[in-house]
Amino acid sequence: MIDAGNSYKDRVSRLISWGHWFLFANIILAIAMSVRYLFTKEVDDTVLSVIYLMTNLIGHFGLLGILSYIIILFPLTFIFPSSKAMRAIGAFVATAIIIALLIDGSVYQNYQLHLNLIVFDLAGFNLDNSIGWGTISLFLLAMLTVELTLANLIWKRLAIIRQWNIGNRLSGLFFGAFIISHLIHIWADATLYRPVLAYDNVLPLSHGSTARGLLKKYGLVVDENERQELNIGHNPTSISYPLRPLMCFDRQAIPNLLIINLATANADYVTPQYMPALSQLASQSIVAQEHISTSLDQKLASFNINTGLPSQYHDVFYAKDTPLLLELKSVEHQLTTINLTSSVAELMQRGAAQIDQEHTKALITALTAESVNGFIANITLYSSQELASPSNYDPAIHLDPKSNLNPPERVLARQYLRSLSYLDQLINSIITQVDLSKTTVVVTANRAMDLTAIYNSSNQFSKINLHVPLIISLPNTEPKIISKLSSHYDILPTLLQHHFKCANPASDYSVGNDLLGTYSSDYIYIGAHHEFAIYQRHQIAEINRRGDFRFYTPQYQAINNGHLPFQAIIDLMAKQRRFSR
Repeated sequence: MIDAGNSYKDRVSRLISWGHWFLFANIILAIAMSVRYLFTKEVDDTVLSVIYLMTNLIGHFGLLGILSYIIILFPLTFIFPSSKAMRAIGAFVATAIIIALLIDGSVYQNYQLHLNLIVFDLAGFNLDNSIGWGTISLFLLAMLTVELTLANLIWKRLAIIRQWNIGNRLSGLFFGAFIISHLIHIWADATLYRPVLAYDNVLPLSHGSTARGLLKKYGLVVDENERQELNIGHNPTSISYPLRPLMCFDRQAIPNLLIINLATANADYVTPQYMPALSQLASQSIVAQEHISTSLDQKLASFNINTGLPSQYHDVFYAKDTPLLLELKSVEHQLTTINLTSSVAELMQRGAAQIDQEHTKALITALTAESVNGFIANITLYSSQELASPSNYDPAIHLDPKSNLNPPERVLARQYLRSLSYLDQLINSIITQVDLSKTTVVVTANRAMDLTAIYNSSNQFSKINLHVPLIISLPNTEPKIISKLSSHYDILPTLLQHHFKCANPASDYSVGNDLLGTYSSDYIYIGAHHEFAIYQRHQIAEINRRGDFRFYTPQYQAINNGHLPFQAIIDLMAKQRRFSR
């Protein structure tokens, strides 16, 4: 066919028709290559989810193909109305897109991330980890050959292909699949139907439609609070905990264990000025100077302390009625178990200061009972969380004159420090009733408090909200300062190693490590569900479930040139899946 023998209009019309069929062939090729995306999720498939997957695959790549043609090839048809030029351009463009799809699929299989800005901003990301450049080069040459063959074959057989008269039916197939898949997703999003929602963001550049506003109007949407409690596509559905039975020794000489957990406390206030009793205990104990809470949510932080597991396991842990390891040890050693906590409703009704006082008295009574030969006791004190203290309690509180607090904030700060001072007295009354030579004592806090945002419910993953005390008094152990980064995940491994003398590696039951061991981590994973952060000494990377991320200093000042540690992301995914069954 000689292009010069036709008018400009005829050449453009023929090239547009060729472009449509070349587009269809490449959509089929892209769909065939993208089936592997669907095997990256371990989900119990249903008939509806299979229908969604097939229609979403066809509709999504049909839409991407059409957009690619409209944006790239269609305008070039009018600029270069030459069949040879357009066949060459079309083959090169299609090859580039297919190669990008190949690389994206390999990256997603390995890391559960698509090729986007977040991936290329990851410090340490190397494409060779996913697919070698030699393989890419060979596949590029093979793919370019296939695309040139397709382009020429369709051009030469264009008249025959036109006679098939199936263009409208193919367009209807892509359009219908697109509409059906998005309607299914709208319903699944409204009802939290996991077999469909688990495949969110599996395909590159995909985003399932929602219609929560409209459906909520007619009462067809699951309650938003319930939605936020579910981590769609990421929460494990089952748990294996511990991974291996615990192997512990020295059963006869097991000392007592006392865990005092403050709902809120800043590590910086464990000083002789504000908390003298706790400061005195710290001087003769193991102290983690850089201890970071693993959640700003009180319930989840307590879960992290007691299990050494990420917060993603909270729901399935209690749904499966999985026993706490400390509970197992109390049964094995026939120890008295004492657990004193309060609900939010009880705190609001009776007051935190009164409840803390009553629980402290109850704990002392239980610890000093003659029938108690050994115990595992856990008490949570809430006064500092509620800025509460008895009305007749009025210690001398002196704020740092250099603190940048305005008058209202200084009032709230005094109330907070007064409540910490009150808790220090309660802690002292407990400590004086136990024999430290036979009792391991752990004192920590769920989270810290930003005094400039006490009534603003600050959810910032800043150091001021996360830096909490961790004091461990181990019998027959010299005082020691731990300067490496530590977190709530490390508490259980330390207790099982040095209190219960268990030989298991920490990886059998926790994502943390023994504080007294040589291993140290440069980053700590914080949060759960729809948002989490990676905490490092020099920066904090906040990430939400859509992959959006922002970088801050530990003082929560924005960083424009921050980098997300790629290995941290890989380790996070591995640790999250370790206990899934």
